[in-house]
Amino acid sequence: ILFIPSGTKLSASEKKVFEKKFTYDESVDTSCSISSSNEGRLCQVSFDIDESVEGPIYLYYEMKNYFQNHRRYYQSRSILQLQGENLGSSDVELDCNPLYKNGSMLLNPCGLIANSFFTDIIALDSASSTPGGLNMSETSISLKSDRDDIFKQVDGFAYVAVSDTSVSCVSVGLKAGCKAYTDLNGQDYLFYYPNDDTVQYLYETYPDQISPIVGVTDEHFIVWMKTSSLPTFRKLYGRIEGNFNKGDRLVFDIIANFEVDSFDATKTLVISNLGGMGGRNTFLGMAFTTIGSLCMVFGFVLLGKAYQAELTEYFNPTN
Repeated sequence: ILFIPSGTKLSASEKKVFEKKFTYDESVDTSCSISSSNEGRLCQVSFDIDESVEGPIYLYYEMKNYFQNHRRYYQSRSILQLQGENLGSSDVELDCNPLYKNGSMLLNPCGLIANSFFTDIIALDSASSTPGGLNMSETSISLKSDRDDIFKQVDGFAYVAVSDTSVSCVSVGLKAGCKAYTDLNGQDYLFYYPNDDTVQYLYETYPDQISPIVGVTDEHFIVWMKTSSLPTFRKLYGRIEGNFNKGDRLVFDIIANFEVDSFDATKTLVISNLGGMGGRNTFLGMAFTTIGSLCMVFGFVLLGKAYQAELTEYFNPTN
C-alpha cells in the first residue's frame, strides 16, 4: 500500500522540476548540423524561461541511439593507464583492443571510449543571456570518487606556470624537451610528458578540447568515460547558479564537432533544475504507483480466495 502514496508524491515532485530541451542537429537544415567530424561549425541555442525557476540550472547534453553499453565498447579501456601508470603497448593491447595505437604512436588513454570523446564545445553566452552576470561552472560535474581515485595524469608528468615561455625547461625544474602552453586566461605554462615522441596523449588527440595541463583529469572527459547502460542518456556539462524569472533567457554558443548523423544518433541540449529526487523522471512515480496498485489488486484476490476457502470448509456438509 505504501507504494501508492510514494508514487503519488514522486509524481507530484517530478512535476515541479523545470526542464527544457532542444535537439540541435535534428536535420541537415539546422545551423548546428554537421556531416563530418571536427567541422567546428558555430551555432547558437536559446531557451526562454517561461516560469519562475529556483536554481541552480544544470546543462546536459543528451545522446539518442548511441550505444555506450555495447560490451566491446565499454570494456575497451585500461584502468591502470587512466590511473597514471606509464604502460607500454603490450600492457594495454588486450584491455584496449581494437584501438590502442594511432599508426606507430601508443594512445594514452587508449580504447574506444576515450577515443570517441564528445567534442562539441558548449559555452554560455553571458552577454545575450538574462539576467545579466551569469556564468556557467564546469567544475564538480563528475563523481568525486572518479576524480580522486581513477583519473590521474601519467607518472612523470610535470608543469610549471611561468611568465616567459622562452626560459629553459631545466631552469624551472623540468626535464629537457618540455613544451609551452598558454591557457584561455593568458597564463603561460611549461609542461613535460614522458615518452612524448612515442605516445599520443589526450591533449594531442583533442587539442581544441583538452588542455595539456589538465589531460585526463578534464571533467568533461571523466563524465564521458562513465558509460551509460541505455542508448539514450544525458551527461552533465555545466551548472548555472542563481534563480530565474519568467522572461529570462539562456543562450548557448556551440562549436559542433561531434558527428552523429552517420549512425542515426541525435544530440540534444537540456536545461533543468533538481527536485527532491533529482531531475525529471516520470517513470519512477508511475512505477511505484503501478506496483502499489498491482499489489493491492493481488492482495484482494488472495484475500477473496482465502475467505472463499474458509466459507467452503465451514459449510461443507461432510464435516
